[in-house]
Amino acid sequence: MAHRLAQTMTALRGHIELGLMGKRSAADYRSVLEQSLQLADNMAQLIVSLRDFGESSGPGGEPQCVLLEATATEVLEEMEGLAQSRDLHLQLRVEGGARVCANPERLREALQSLLAWIIQNCAGEGVIAVELSVSEGEAHVFLSPPRLDLQYLQIKVLEDITTPGLLFSHASKSGTLGWAINQRHWEGLGGRLEMLTEGPDAGCVRVRLPRALGPEGTQVH
Repeated sequence: MAHRLAQTMTALRGHIELGLMGKRSAADYRSVLEQSLQLADNMAQLIVSLRDFGESSGPGGEPQCVLLEATATEVLEEMEGLAQSRDLHLQLRVEGGARVCANPERLREALQSLLAWIIQNCAGEGVIAVELSVSEGEAHVFLSPPRLDLQYLQIKVLEDITTPGLLFSHASKSGTLGWAINQRHWEGLGGRLEMLTEGPDAGCVRVRLPRALGPEGTQVH
């Protein structure tokens, strides 16, 4: 990370020094200023991304027993406007209600962030189906976008990287930093974010969360 920031700063300094060397035309100065501005924007975006990446692994807050369907319903209503701006529509399907053990605010933020990322990376119009289901010990959030404009295998590689610095470096270089941030959001909640790359569900996204347990260790419905 330090290398990438230093590299951008060195390039910015080089452009400024170039502009100060000798007499140049107004067009030359304008070109140097435009390139310097772009480098400054890149560095600012890199710093913002680093902040978001660091905050994504922060403490998850006090966990509570949360009804997943209620949270998903509220988040989808909030995100529908963004989806419609991209000619998309959000649709919730519930196959089995489940309660999960998570901080309500962090759960909401994680779902909002993931939906925003999917909406922004959709390559076509249509419906983004969000399906809630349960299995033994887990609650699943299954998202089916029309088509994502990215390389799925680049995302799959991130699942095996556990070192934060290496994860940030690899994700920023491959253009998958948004996914890495979302991945860490769900890991902080005790869950797992997956990109499916094979079979009829290829290109779909799945979140797996542990279900809440009652006082006797039984799963809460």
